[in-house]
Amino acid sequence: MRTDSELRSEFRSALEAVTPPAPWLGQAVKKGLGTSPSNRRGYRAPLQLRFGLNVIALLVLIGFAVAAVGVYLTIHQAPVPARPVRPIVGRVFSAFYMVTATTGWSWVEPSSELWRTTDGGAHWTNVNRPFVPDRLAPDTDTFFMLDATHLWVAESGQGGSAGPYITTFRTIDGGKTWHEGQSVLGQSPQLFFIDQNHGWLLLPTQGTSASLYSTDDAGLHWNFKSSFAPGTVRPTGIFAPSTITFSSLTTGWISGETACAGLGCSTASNLMVTHDGGVTWQIQPLPVTLTDVSEIGLQFFDPQHGIAYLWPSPPSASSPLKLLVTSDGGTTWVVRSVPLSIPGEIGLQWPVGFVDANHGWVIAGSVTDLNAVHGVSLPLYTTDDGGLTWVRVPTNVVWNSSEENRVGPIAEIAFVDRNNGFATRRAYRGQGNAQWLTTTDGGRTWTVVVEAPKTP
Repeated sequence: MRTDSELRSEFRSALEAVTPPAPWLGQAVKKGLGTSPSNRRGYRAPLQLRFGLNVIALLVLIGFAVAAVGVYLTIHQAPVPARPVRPIVGRVFSAFYMVTATTGWSWVEPSSELWRTTDGGAHWTNVNRPFVPDRLAPDTDTFFMLDATHLWVAESGQGGSAGPYITTFRTIDGGKTWHEGQSVLGQSPQLFFIDQNHGWLLLPTQGTSASLYSTDDAGLHWNFKSSFAPGTVRPTGIFAPSTITFSSLTTGWISGETACAGLGCSTASNLMVTHDGGVTWQIQPLPVTLTDVSEIGLQFFDPQHGIAYLWPSPPSASSPLKLLVTSDGGTTWVVRSVPLSIPGEIGLQWPVGFVDANHGWVIAGSVTDLNAVHGVSLPLYTTDDGGLTWVRVPTNVVWNSSEENRVGPIAEIAFVDRNNGFATRRAYRGQGNAQWLTTTDGGRTWTVVVEAPKTP
């Protein structure tokens, strides 16, 4: 059995290891322990000891309870979005990029601000990055979204005698914090990232040529890869790159235009491919001619499966929108047709996009549809076999609305999976978006999540 001295020593050690909840308590307990056993009765020492221990235990329990309440309130705190806005008030949502049914980004004009939603578009939070001190016009900025939390922005600065430059900013937490990357001389940036660390920066205008840079540390540093000088790609023309896409660390594509230098030549779109990460480039063989193609867009779902969108210029019944699909990493491409409301008549063919190699949507409205006085159901088509066959989606959304409704046309549609999609409707006779709509059944029924006051 331990003596009083041993008990006092052990208790002092235990007391000093814990921050006293109040100074007076520690001093009182120490003072009580320091009393000589000969000056107090035998039964009071255990009572005082138990009393002190009980008080300390009670205070410790209170501390744990307060901490638990704090943790609970932190976890279950009601979401109060900072600076929420509706998709019209003083701004134009020029493009939105939803990642899931709840989370996405929007590029807001005219100031090129970045906004984010976590509740399906009902509320938006300004998550703007820092700006370079001598920023050029806001519309020169661009961004690339990898997922719900990782995003890069490339800003253009005036620069000094060396000329304009590009600075990249990165966020890994949905815009809460930003990291500034290395600046590179050039203009008109285009970004593409294959993962959280590896990406490419295309600068179509850097002096007299276009340049390509790569990064393996998420954009903190950029390494020169290659340049596109006059005559580099075609001896008789100048290749002007515009967009960049990679399906792996080594294989990627750059689309652009080649302007002929000789008489009788015309500007034509071209698609270049690399298999060494961007060091060397060659013309990508395609099963169609590109003389009537004004723009080429690429979308890859994995290293093997991808889709190319070929926009005609000008659109006509004999030259509609074309889709090309690949299942071997871009080595070979197969043509897919796009439906029309009335065969032989061209109005508008607008690829909504694919969510995987098989499931996609397209708007294919004829001139009759688009000029309807009282509006028609949105001419939306869907495919589940990679564009081999298309089925019209019966939908409750009207493309052109009547004068009585005082709302404008559908401006943009995007899907995040086979069921969930989003759309914006333009304001009636004005700028901005009047409605934010969602669908959970593949586009058949749409619900207005946010609606701004109608323009008189």
